Amino acid sequence: MPICIVVEAEIKEDRMDEFLDMIEKNALGSRAEPGCTRFDVLQAADASNKFFFYEVYDNADDIANHKEQNHYKAWVAFKESGGVISSVSKKASGKFMT
Repeated sequence: MPICIVVEAEIKEDRMDEFLDMIEKNALGSRAEPGCTRFDVLQAADASNKFFFYEVYDNADDIANHKEQNHYKAWVAFKESGGVISSVSKKASGKFMT
């Protein structure tokens, strides 16, 4: 059963250009990983600095592999540098998916 991760992140407005460059590279790199079947980056309609990441992996090993990749580590470094106001991740099992 696929594992889905939904991240809600609010980005500091003065770091948006840096964030957009980094998250595009993260999404493209993630999509090329074996076992990552989806990595979407969505921008909230009501707040230009709020984003949602929708990620789907085949299994837990694929998530562990994802966390070892440099494009994922760039996201971690961005958060650690203070570019994020808040970030909340939720994990779910895929039930009815296309």
